[in-house]
Amino acid sequence: MALIPDKPTIPYSTAIPGGLRPHTWVKIQGLVPETSTGFRVKFIYGQYEGANVALLFNPRFEGSPHIIFNSLVERKWGQEERKENIPLRKGKSFTLRFTTTTKAYEVTLNERHRYEFRHRLPPEGVRFLEVDGNVKLEAVSWEGGGSYWTRFPPVPRWGASRVY
Repeated sequence: MALIPDKPTIPYSTAIPGGLRPHTWVKIQGLVPETSTGFRVKFIYGQYEGANVALLFNPRFEGSPHIIFNSLVERKWGQEERKENIPLRKGKSFTLRFTTTTKAYEVTLNERHRYEFRHRLPPEGVRFLEVDGNVKLEAVSWEGGGSYWTRFPPVPRWGASRVY
């Protein structure tokens, strides 16, 4: 994995040329500030208003902490999937790993807790990763699936891996 000295800033956005393929994973490491009301991780088709969102991962800390999973298809949000009793806590570090399978996104939180969100849009159409809201990013890395991000040369094999 290549290392880039600067930490990612919020809002964070990067291109994913070629889309997400099975066995591609994206890992996000960060910290939830004490003042956080939530943050969003989006795997999106484009960077324009109304672009399809293949996966919205939205932890919220107002009231009982929970995670909302959803997709925006043709400018319409789908049925929210809400997960309660989440291990994310204000003031604590976290590691998220999003793995693309043929049927779903598998989300692993702190290497123990697993969630699944079935594809509502083909993951191959995803072109960007965005993170916004009240969160501090420490690192973003990814690997696999035969795609690479053009701002960095690919690792010599079938995928690429980067840490920011």
